[in-house]
Amino acid sequence: MIGKLRRKALDLVGDPGLRGALVSISVRIAAAFVGLALQILLARLMALEDYGIYVILWTWVSVVGQVGVLGFYDSAARFIPRYGRREKHAHLAGYLATGFRAVMMGSGLLAALTLVFLTVLPGFVDPAFLLPLGVLALGFPVLSLESYLTGVSRGFGWYALSTIPGYILRPVLIMLGIGIARAVGLPLDAVTVLAIVVLASIVVLLVQALLLRARLPKTERIVATPQRRRFWLLASVLMMPAMTAEELFVWIDVLILGFLVAPDEASLYFAAQRSLSLAAFVQYGFMLVAARGFSLSLASADRAGLQAQITRSTNATFWLTIPSVALTLLAGYPLLALFGPEFLAAYPCLALLGLAYVIRAATGQAAELLVVQGRYRLSLLIVSISVATCLLLMLFLVPLWGIVGAAMAMVIVQVLRLAVVTWLVHRQTGYWVLVRLFAQRTQEV
Repeated sequence: MIGKLRRKALDLVGDPGLRGALVSISVRIAAAFVGLALQILLARLMALEDYGIYVILWTWVSVVGQVGVLGFYDSAARFIPRYGRREKHAHLAGYLATGFRAVMMGSGLLAALTLVFLTVLPGFVDPAFLLPLGVLALGFPVLSLESYLTGVSRGFGWYALSTIPGYILRPVLIMLGIGIARAVGLPLDAVTVLAIVVLASIVVLLVQALLLRARLPKTERIVATPQRRRFWLLASVLMMPAMTAEELFVWIDVLILGFLVAPDEASLYFAAQRSLSLAAFVQYGFMLVAARGFSLSLASADRAGLQAQITRSTNATFWLTIPSVALTLLAGYPLLALFGPEFLAAYPCLALLGLAYVIRAATGQAAELLVVQGRYRLSLLIVSISVATCLLLMLFLVPLWGIVGAAMAMVIVQVLRLAVVTWLVHRQTGYWVLVRLFAQRTQEV
């Protein structure tokens, strides 16, 4: 028995994808504590309504920011591993240059349109959100470029570079900025905090860009004909609706709550969601490396190898999510108390959202598989079904049970998503993405 476990552990350590996932997860575990400390600090120092405004707007930026990136965050996982394996360095350089220009134009246009909208039609926005949203709009290009560089780092397999700047350095800089603002007597309202976030993101972008530039492979020329640039742009933009919808689904409960309940109630729910950072980061860690591994197997036309990668990644995600959720639930009340005594009321949400995380983990990185295969329509169909179902359930359950109803809706939606993803992905691709609880070995497809 011990020998079997030892061999299994050695197999896991020997798998490059899982090694990368473990590196990413280790960084994200550290980031979970740093990020949680930041949220606790904000909840303690800000008024509950201002914290709710910050939560809702920052969540919207996480979704809308995908539009500014024009799909290049995700297409990086498709093209960079492929060009690297085939040693097409000139094509790689051309793709990177095209992506940078496209993201600059897309995010700049998004920022300009937002500012014009806020100036011409301010009555369509709640006055409490108007100025904070304007501050965030100014930061759209910075946040979009940072997201693009993160995708590039992920495509090269530089997992520390894709996580440490945004998930450790930025929260530390924000906490430092909040300390300075408090020391000089600035009000810690949503406008001030979001301005600090944008300034911290500028520093993160500069650090990430310099480190990435130093590591990028040198090439004598760039292959970027107009036809190829159009191909990269079209392939990336076609990913954008599905990936934006996928990001929307991650935050859909918080976003809908922003319309259905007061900001202070939304902040309670957000605290419960953030308390599950450890489970979320386990899943993110495997997502970060899965797309690159899947892309390399597709480049080699190795179907059996790809199915083996899918199975290993899904099983590892599922079995690591369970203890991370269990530990969070055990520490739930003390954890929520750190935000403030009023946040203890969010524990039922914490328990239900933990169950939703476990259910989601059972299909692993199915979304990343569809990305690298270029199956945008199938991905968009799955996410659209999930988002529509969530919207209907929350419209029905939130008026009945408040934020607990929102958490219940997420559990039901994740069960539906599990069934839809398993069936559709297997039918359309031939790959099995559901966790294999008792499988002894991976079957070839």
